[in-house]
Amino acid sequence: MKAVNLDRSLSRWSGGCRIRHHRGRPSHAARVFWKTGASRSRGPWGIACGGFAGRLRGGYDMGESLKTPFSDLTGLSDAEPGALTLASLDHLHEAISIVDKDLRLRVWNRRFIELLDFPPELMRVGLPFAELFRFNARRGEYGPGDPEALVEERVRLAARFESHCFERTRPDGTVLEIRGEPIAGGGFITVYEDVTVRKRAEAALRESHERLEARVRERTAELLALNAQLAREIEERQRVAAALRESESRIRLITDTVPVLIGYLDADQRYQFVNQKYAEWFGVPAETFLGRTFAEMLEPALARRLRSQVDVALSGQSTHVEFELITPVGRMYVRAYFIPHVPRHLGAEGEQAVVGCFVLSEDLTEYRQAQMALNQAQKLKAVGQLTGGVAHDFNNLLTIILGNLAMLEEGLRENPELHRSAHTAMNAARRGADLTRRLLAFSRQQALQPRLLAPGQQLQEIAELLNRALGASIELETVADPTVWNIRVDPGQLTNAVLNLAINARDAMPGGGRLRIEARNVTLDAAHAARYPDVVPGDYVRLTVADTGSGMTPEVVEQAFEPFFTTKELGAGTGLGLSMVYGFVKQSGGHVRIRSQVGAGTTVELYLPRHTSRGRETIAAAETALDENHLRGRETVLLVEDDPDIRDFVARTLTGFGYGVRDAANGRGALALLAMDAPVDLLLSDMTMPGGIGGHDLVLEARRQRPGLRVLLMSGFTDRLDQLPADCTLLEKPFQKLDLARAVRLTLDQSARPFPAGAAE
Repeated sequence: MKAVNLDRSLSRWSGGCRIRHHRGRPSHAARVFWKTGASRSRGPWGIACGGFAGRLRGGYDMGESLKTPFSDLTGLSDAEPGALTLASLDHLHEAISIVDKDLRLRVWNRRFIELLDFPPELMRVGLPFAELFRFNARRGEYGPGDPEALVEERVRLAARFESHCFERTRPDGTVLEIRGEPIAGGGFITVYEDVTVRKRAEAALRESHERLEARVRERTAELLALNAQLAREIEERQRVAAALRESESRIRLITDTVPVLIGYLDADQRYQFVNQKYAEWFGVPAETFLGRTFAEMLEPALARRLRSQVDVALSGQSTHVEFELITPVGRMYVRAYFIPHVPRHLGAEGEQAVVGCFVLSEDLTEYRQAQMALNQAQKLKAVGQLTGGVAHDFNNLLTIILGNLAMLEEGLRENPELHRSAHTAMNAARRGADLTRRLLAFSRQQALQPRLLAPGQQLQEIAELLNRALGASIELETVADPTVWNIRVDPGQLTNAVLNLAINARDAMPGGGRLRIEARNVTLDAAHAARYPDVVPGDYVRLTVADTGSGMTPEVVEQAFEPFFTTKELGAGTGLGLSMVYGFVKQSGGHVRIRSQVGAGTTVELYLPRHTSRGRETIAAAETALDENHLRGRETVLLVEDDPDIRDFVARTLTGFGYGVRDAANGRGALALLAMDAPVDLLLSDMTMPGGIGGHDLVLEARRQRPGLRVLLMSGFTDRLDQLPADCTLLEKPFQKLDLARAVRLTLDQSARPFPAGAAE
């Protein structure tokens, strides 16, 4: 341990201290002596001071050392320098304490008490320094722990009398810098300095310096990265531009593909965009619209009609309108939507401004046509149900009339005049029967005899008939694809349908023309079927009958299939020709389309389903011809008919042909007769009867009682023809006695088959 002189130690420690400037002024004057004696000298030599009422506060550096710290002081005797030196310690900003070799307090200044917050009554000369340690430890100056252990540790370190310098933070946050130095003769001098402000300043300076360095590094990095960033931005802009071009191309592709007319009008009602569909609809290039006004591009009448809708959209409200156009290709139906365009940014007065409007239009022609077709189909169905019901009742009457007229005509052969009257009445009744057959054909309730047909062969047979019927002024052309599919329809009804269409075509070409009949395979997909409610997707044979006649207006086309509708002069037609065609095709599982234009002719297309082998096929009519002698028999027939007049006519006819007849007025009566176990060879019953048991139910119960019983059903209303019991035949009303006798004989002799009225003629 190296001891030092106290005066020298004080001089050195004083030289290392800064006396900070304060606004307070001393109560006694102080004189400063400079090294060179000049007041302008930068280096101070020392300070001579008298007594102060308060602490000296100033901004003067005391220099590196005080070689003669208090010499040359005015008014100071030579015997007082030590006392004056000690007195000056109270005016230092630093706290000072001096202990002797026994670690007892010998000297301290006022700042020591203030800075370390010791009570004045604690301080006394000779106070063991351990007491100060203990005081501090008990009030938590040294942190947590046993106070005595903390004191013992500090006493042990102090007893070494070694130079030291460290910082300690007090509980109140004050930072103290503590420097100790041994003195000559034993003991220790310690200087305590409050460096809180300095530490904060140093920390702030260090932080500022670090921020500055970080900012410099950041700016340097920014500058170094600027070129790379600019390069990336240029590359990104190029990529964005390419993506924008691609996006615009994609949007253009989408807008040109969708089946909607898309246009955009600015606030001045000028076109800024139209898609390809929009341009095609008006028949001009899309570029033609750009920059032109709404009124310039549309026809005046249409522009006037739609201007109010555009005005509404530009006022901020969405609207739409439906309108009809007559174009060279026909009638078109359009629905247009006008939607305001309001960008996200606000207008000048804080309100959202409308800058334009979108015009979205869709062609409703196919939808309207499908809707009208559905309405037409529903109307025709309703009319068919009505006419079918009327025809059923009328057929019952005609059966009575025809049957009794035939008997009357036969009995009046000896009276020519009455016989002629009966014959005239018979012809009128037959025309009535033909009329009801037409009505039933329209209502899809006629008894068909479907056969497997090759359309090409059938067209050849029809062409032979037409060559004689059309005349030399009509050029007939028949075309059939060699691979055309087979169809299963009634050949007679198919021939009648084509003949009806051909006769209508002939009447539409009074000055001559060309008639083309064609058979081709077509497959109708779901998209096609969606446009027409009566179409089922699948394979069809399309029979086309096209003429070069006068054509029809759209209004006439809409009514063409309605019964009794005709454009011919009074007496020139019944108005049932196309109705029969419509009913026959629908009953055969197909559908009909008409395309016509005034002055350009008419095309009628019959779509008949391709034949498949699924399901049970109705047996075709036999070709065997039977004369009256072969129609007789001795079997017993159970006759069931609710109409007494028809029942009487049928019973007399069968009796006349040698059959035994047992009759009943309803199904319950027939079942009662069957229960008697009397012989019955044939059940002859009407299809529709009151009393809860119709012909269908009667057959099922009769065959339950008598398996294998032959059955012949009669009806003028065959809506349940496809639901006939197995091995049943059907005789269509009205019929004559030979029709009845032939049907009974063939039913008894052969397999079940349908018998249309008039087959025996």
